[in-house]
Amino acid sequence: MSKRSRIILIGIIPILAVSTTILGIGLGGRLPGLAGEIFRKITGFMFTPVFLELTFAFLGLLAVFLINNIRLQKQGDEYISLEIEEEQKEQKP
Repeated sequence: MSKRSRIILIGIIPILAVSTTILGIGLGGRLPGLAGEIFRKITGFMFTPVFLELTFAFLGLLAVFLINNIRLQKQGDEYISLEIEEEQKEQKP
């Protein structure tokens, strides 16, 4: 697998996760009894005009955090410590 294919695959993972979550909630409404009723209520709230935007904004933030978490696990922290010697401080204007 080439490097470009790996990058594309990593980018598709959050999209698939969000899609699977929405599909799972929608299909959960098909369950019989109380569980199906709960999922139908969640689906009804998710797709009302105000909550629709909030739901997708939340799922988008979740996808961004997932991408960032994958990147941090792969590349590590970005923190760099700089050491400034006293002589260099005094020489600056």
